[in-house]
Amino acid sequence: MPLISASESELILFGAVFGYLYGLIAFLLWSVVKYGDYSKQPLFQRIISYSALGLLAICCWVGIGLLLLYMTLPTKDISPFLPVVPFLILFGFLLYIIIIQIYTNLIRKIRETELEEIEEKIVNEEVELFPEEPKEILERVAVKFGQKIEVILVSDILYVQAEGDYVMIFTAKGHHLKEQTMKYFEEHLPCSLFVRVHRSFIINIEFISRIELYEKQNQLIMLQNGKQIRVSAAGYKLLKKTLSL
Repeated sequence: MPLISASESELILFGAVFGYLYGLIAFLLWSVVKYGDYSKQPLFQRIISYSALGLLAICCWVGIGLLLLYMTLPTKDISPFLPVVPFLILFGFLLYIIIIQIYTNLIRKIRETELEEIEEKIVNEEVELFPEEPKEILERVAVKFGQKIEVILVSDILYVQAEGDYVMIFTAKGHHLKEQTMKYFEEHLPCSLFVRVHRSFIINIEFISRIELYEKQNQLIMLQNGKQIRVSAAGYKLLKKTLSL
């Protein structure tokens, strides 16, 4: 109002015309940015392209806006509104930069999602064409005990603990060191019976005595032999799924 000597109704008309018109131009810009794919251009060329697009959008906005204002004003006189044209151009460019930034981020997210869907589809097709061979499920584990070899039934294992490149297998009778990895036992122990609740622990759910809350949102498993094992967040989700909680 300090810049324009016009009535309140004319000012409302001015705001409505330029506001709705910019909304329409912003809608059209979405199609241009989406299908123009300026992101693949070199930086300098991309700046030139976006600048030219912005100049075109602002010229159309101001020119068409003044034309519509002239057609709707009873006096057909738009000269009182001409002093704010520089402010319109400045405001239009600032808003254009914000809109382009939002659009480019949105397009990048859409394309990342589409790429993930395509990759997932390819993986699924490869799985269908080349199905993975089922892994052997262990029923017993052979371990060395001095000069002897002892066979441990899987159902007798309380838990498995990581020991560097080895694992320690714990049973009710004792524990045995085995030259295997945690990944191997995670894949070959029955998933309905064993859960990897932590990076260093795989437990037999048949020997769980109780599950307690430990330090805010962390969980602590108490086994029947008194052993306490901390549970990671991912391990707790897997444990709840296995226990149908």
